[in-house]
Amino acid sequence: MDEILGYLLDDLGALKALSLTCKPLLGATRPLIHQHLVCLDTRQFPPKPKQSLFSRRTGDLGAFERLLDADRAGVLHYARHLTFKQKHRSFTPAFIPQDLQEYLPQLRSITRLHSLTLDKFDLPPFIPVFNEHFGMFADTLRHLDIRRPHGTERDLLYVISQFNLLEDLTFVSPPDRPIVRPGHHVPAITQSPPLRGKLVLVQAISTELLEGLATLPGGLNFHSLELSSCVYPQAVLTACGHTVTSIS
Repeated sequence: MDEILGYLLDDLGALKALSLTCKPLLGATRPLIHQHLVCLDTRQFPPKPKQSLFSRRTGDLGAFERLLDADRAGVLHYARHLTFKQKHRSFTPAFIPQDLQEYLPQLRSITRLHSLTLDKFDLPPFIPVFNEHFGMFADTLRHLDIRRPHGTERDLLYVISQFNLLEDLTFVSPPDRPIVRPGHHVPAITQSPPLRGKLVLVQAISTELLEGLATLPGGLNFHSLELSSCVYPQAVLTACGHTVTSIS
């Protein structure tokens, strides 16, 4: 049975079909079927009226309800890969802590998360409450994928440093500078994860962020690099060339 399941790990349709054949296979395939959890923000926002401030629309987050459904079905503890993303990118504000607040009990039920994808998160408001929203993954997360973030390089470095076992890191597009917030403070970074797996860079990344990563207490120890449209390849190699064994 294990050999059969090994061939079908990435074929969700086949796993679901297999689960219907007999009771033993239902139990064996259930953890694999529910290991990927995608929380998709399906809200649509109209364009900002001319000479008018943009305001966030209230209401639920559409397919974020999958967290509640998975909780009711008793399968949240199977989740190993969690993705927060937006379906409609245009005119959609970045995620803020209030968007996730009502789902914190469900997030705390995910006890063995290995991979986390954060798409278009406004990082500065998360810094003071980071432990409340993501601290439950600090000692299990191995892969962090950050896409189109809003924030400074310092915000990104702080977020990365909070995951004690982090091996792999992916950046998709450079961070957008947030509106300056009076009193915004990023705590001192006193720890860093191993960062000895794979570094993936898609589109530009600032030299300031690379230099900041290199100055983390544990430094950069990536063994593999994947660069796509990266405009600072030499800076990347300088930062972690002492450990890299493969580049693509």
